[in-house]
Amino acid sequence: MRVGLPVAVAVVLVALAIINVALVKTWRPEREDGVLWRQAGGVVVAAAVAPDGPAAGAGLHADDVLVAVDGVAIARPAEVAEIVHATPEGRILAYTVRRGTATLGFRIELEAPPGVVPGLYYSLALVGILAIVIGASVRLRRPHDPATLHFFWLAVAFFGVLSFTPSGRYDQLDYFFEWADLVARLVLPPLFLHFALVFPERPQPWVRGPVGRRLLPLSYVPAAVLGIGRAFVVAGRLAVSDASLVLERIEWAAYLYLAVCLLGGLFIMVRALTRLRSVTARRQLRWIVWGSSVGAVPFVMLYVVPLLFHRVPTYGSYTAVLLGCIPLAFASAIVRYRLMDVEVIIKKGMVAAAVVFVLALIYGGTLWLAGLILGAGNQSSSFWALFATLIVALIAPWLRGAIQAALDRLYYRDRYDYRRALVAFARELNSDLNLDRLSKRLVERVQETLGVDRMALYLRSTTTAPARFEPVASAG
Repeated sequence: MRVGLPVAVAVVLVALAIINVALVKTWRPEREDGVLWRQAGGVVVAAAVAPDGPAAGAGLHADDVLVAVDGVAIARPAEVAEIVHATPEGRILAYTVRRGTATLGFRIELEAPPGVVPGLYYSLALVGILAIVIGASVRLRRPHDPATLHFFWLAVAFFGVLSFTPSGRYDQLDYFFEWADLVARLVLPPLFLHFALVFPERPQPWVRGPVGRRLLPLSYVPAAVLGIGRAFVVAGRLAVSDASLVLERIEWAAYLYLAVCLLGGLFIMVRALTRLRSVTARRQLRWIVWGSSVGAVPFVMLYVVPLLFHRVPTYGSYTAVLLGCIPLAFASAIVRYRLMDVEVIIKKGMVAAAVVFVLALIYGGTLWLAGLILGAGNQSSSFWALFATLIVALIAPWLRGAIQAALDRLYYRDRYDYRRALVAFARELNSDLNLDRLSKRLVERVQETLGVDRMALYLRSTTTAPARFEPVASAG
């Protein structure tokens, strides 16, 4: 079960995601008038009008009674749907409605409703599939670690949020994807908050005590309330005057709940960094904090907050792609495989990217300045191109060292001066092969750098049996 369940769940969910992608790719949304028509006492009434729909633009209001469409009397909402579906593209329909005692006419051109943005959805689906593959592989790698099971279900929640979406067909399969997306979006916040509280091990973990075991389930209560409330509204079990408005409020509450748990979990982990004594645990949590910050903060600030005020920028939705950084950081921290080496590789990559960027600016700036001084066209001559290349070649080594030193100082902070001294000394040691001289220099330099009063250097003896450690240099 420890090995088979994650594999089976991952395979099934990835297959469903591929089906969802195929539906989004092949479905073309039908045009509509932007009105929810309901039967009310023998007449057809506009129960809701989409604010940005074609009917609202023409002037039609909620509670208007529909009399006829293109001269055809309307007695049932299904008749409106039949006329709309049979209308060729580009044709304008004439709606006759009754508003109070007045009979009004409106000319409405059907439009396709807002649908899934294919490029964005394909990117999100790919990140979601990557998340669940990472979750399953981490679980397979360490099947006896409880943290990997929690992380696997957290990866499943990320997968559902990113990879499932209704295509607009709204058949049975589409409703399944819609509810799967909603359930994942409701389960993800408490799972993330729960994981932030228990991983890695903290000293005096109150959350594992009797109080924590009673309080922790409360974080899942809002998810249950929102999910049950939405199900009741959709099924008509709750008597509400405007079901669309209530569902919209539930959607906002779900996103607000997600934002609060993401930022709350991030705050808890940042505070825990100061309390952990284990070097490995601090390194694990530092990875998670950085990954969660990159993934959660832009998503909350540029998408969730504007969504609550109906002002989502065009690029705001794309910040959801960054959520994939969270399971990736969690996986790296849980596995704990050569985290120091990975950090070194990332820092070297950051330095290389910064150097290339600055050198490109210097090269382009040199040509631009030459053109500004000498006139347009002269800056593209071979001489000035060679001159700019020479400047770049001369400044590159110094620039790389400066950026590397700045990044190291930012990363190591108080330990930077010690590291710089020891690294410089290590470079000197590599040039000396005399054991006596090398031993004395090592003892002296370590004594000076670390402020040690008494020190002795021992080496394993190769002449005596059994092997012993013998002093080769000492001070104090």
